[in-house]
Amino acid sequence: MPRSQEETLGQQPVMSAAMFHVLLALADGEKHGYAILKEVKRRTGGKVQLSAGTLYGIIKRLNGEDWIVESNDRPAAGLDDERRRYYRLTELGRRIAVAEARRMEELLAMARNKKLFRKPELA
Repeated sequence: MPRSQEETLGQQPVMSAAMFHVLLALADGEKHGYAILKEVKRRTGGKVQLSAGTLYGIIKRLNGEDWIVESNDRPAAGLDDERRRYYRLTELGRRIAVAEARRMEELLAMARNKKLFRKPELA
């Protein structure tokens, strides 16, 4: 059963790095499962490679929490495999992802303040 919005936003939800990667993959629009896998792999330079089983377990959980939903919008029949399911962030899911990104940003600032990094890494 999904948590209430107030309960979810009032306390930091438990979220694995893999869950955050899935939310992040959906931040710029709807994607089907395989596209999510490819996006995570591409964005992380191959450092994170989710298995199909892990991905669909995460999708089931995020859907159950109402952070994502299966989309009814489909590409044209000739441009899509009818077996694919497309997912998108809900407004709650977007707020959760933003809150998690801010939490990570704060942790990174604390690590920098503690001089955990010797030199800034250049991109």
